[in-house]
Amino acid sequence: MTADRTANAIIMQDTSSDKTFVIVEGMKDYKLYTKFLNVHNQVEIKQVGGTERVQQVIQILNEREFNSKVGIIDSDFSKILNDEVDVENLFLTDFHDSEVMMFESPALEMVLSMYVTREKLETFLDKREIREIIIKLAEEIGLLKLANYVHGLGLAFKPREADGNTLKYKDFINDRTLDLIGREQLIQAVRNYSFNRSDSVAEIDVIKERIEELSNSEYELVQLVNGHDLSNIIFLLLKKVLRCNNRSLYDYNSIEDALIMSYEARYWVETELFQNLHKWAELNDEDLFREDIKELYEKLRPVGA
Repeated sequence: MTADRTANAIIMQDTSSDKTFVIVEGMKDYKLYTKFLNVHNQVEIKQVGGTERVQQVIQILNEREFNSKVGIIDSDFSKILNDEVDVENLFLTDFHDSEVMMFESPALEMVLSMYVTREKLETFLDKREIREIIIKLAEEIGLLKLANYVHGLGLAFKPREADGNTLKYKDFINDRTLDLIGREQLIQAVRNYSFNRSDSVAEIDVIKERIEELSNSEYELVQLVNGHDLSNIIFLLLKKVLRCNNRSLYDYNSIEDALIMSYEARYWVETELFQNLHKWAELNDEDLFREDIKELYEKLRPVGA
């Protein structure tokens, strides 16, 4: 559906209900926020297919003075580039996306414990820190994605269709040691994947030069790295490096689903995103959250806040 049709459907639906509409990017966001919002009584979550579409729907509803709505989008590179979206009733994730938000919480440890023993994981880590290992790998991919975003290098990182072939991370990450094989192998793997998925793909030397330029700057890694990459790296770690044979571990989607299941309300109410949504709900007199979420927030909220 176009943004106009989605907005029209929301307005028409509202004539027969008293709902608050929460507009999100995709199905994973729908699954996550369903855990915390008052979906059984007051809230209806609509996933519309991407950041741009969420913005468009919210802008149209703003122009038509439809008030019972709020949008949630991933920050992506906006905070790194100081290019944050300034649209009323639209809020961004604290970090690059909702998966990074979950990765930074204790939900990560809960997910790892679902698939491997602590002893097996600690043997691999050898006194290293798990997040540091994973996020440093994701940093290289993040730099390549940022270079592509800023300079239009014609690279593709995901299939055009949902059921299309995905990028193979083992082409640039050693699936025995979980080390990056090399920056050039990363570039080559993504470049090969991009053919037939992009109209024009930049030459290797141009891509390397753009990445090296960006490497001279320091970025907050939680704003640079992409949750999709983190999930794929965790999958490689569990499935290939640590040889987990759990049947539920089928691909990166199982990692993202496990993170959603393991991400608890007490982690979410500490985020800036929740604080912004809470202020919005109070200002607009909207019953946005489940009762237990509101009770938890009141319990954890600092005195006088």
